[in-house]
Amino acid sequence: MVAKKLICKSLIIFIMSKNIYGSLFMTLSMFGYASTDAVIKYIGLILPLSEIIFLRGIIAVFLLFLLTYIRKELVVTIKRSQIKFLILRVFGDVGCTVFFLTALINMELATATAILQCLPLALTFAAAIFLKERVGLRRWSAILLGFIGVLIIIKPASENFNYYSLLALLSVGFIVIRDISTKRLDPSIPSTYVSFITAIAVTLTGLFFLPFQNWIVPSKDIIWGLSATAFFLIIGILFNVMCMRIGEVSFVVPFRYSIIIFAIIYGMIFYNEIPDISMILGTVIIILTGVYTLYREKSITTKNN
Repeated sequence: MVAKKLICKSLIIFIMSKNIYGSLFMTLSMFGYASTDAVIKYIGLILPLSEIIFLRGIIAVFLLFLLTYIRKELVVTIKRSQIKFLILRVFGDVGCTVFFLTALINMELATATAILQCLPLALTFAAAIFLKERVGLRRWSAILLGFIGVLIIIKPASENFNYYSLLALLSVGFIVIRDISTKRLDPSIPSTYVSFITAIAVTLTGLFFLPFQNWIVPSKDIIWGLSATAFFLIIGILFNVMCMRIGEVSFVVPFRYSIIIFAIIYGMIFYNEIPDISMILGTVIIILTGVYTLYREKSITTKNN
């Protein structure tokens, strides 16, 4: 009996430690993404988006190559069944990068970031529609309320409506693809390798669009800024992959909302962006409905098991 209690206690400690690390990784990931967004918003006033993605990508690919090479994870054997999930993850990351950065450069930092926080609701919606998972009335109500929260933020009937907010909303769909496919990747595929492949794809996307925008010779300050965005991007990508693998989704995902705090701080300090009442109200609604949806999903899963 005593041995059984010790085993159960050890198992609980093990699970909790994984969740704690997962939540820490998620927070670090959000810090990385918020930091690179804050710098890119400034650089976007000077350089075209394709050039930003391409130049930042070159730096990110180089740093990830060194990291992957040092860890001896540059050559990885991938099962045929896993290739589609890797491709989907890359596709999702490319899509969310292009659409979100386009919106980010043309919107307030905190507002664009807040719109992304409807992701947990979008994940539940996607699971119900495409994966045929059962979603009860309570979770459908939470999804509806969360969508109302988004509408409060973007204010579609207002004179101040920014059409770029629709691109931010579209990027959420690509993040859904990215996160679901990441969760389906085999743990044997190193996070550094996944990040390296993703960075290459995003960089090539920037290269593809270069001929359609004017090339501007970047200054030394811009080069340093792009280097900083590459560094923060690597932090975001690496810890995003790690947190989705190590912790329970229902425990880890709520820490995604920490990015709003980082975005508000950056917006106030560097861009003099003060959140209005509608932005705060809409964000609170999205966070509460998102957390509730995750809680309901965990409760239903536990009950079924």
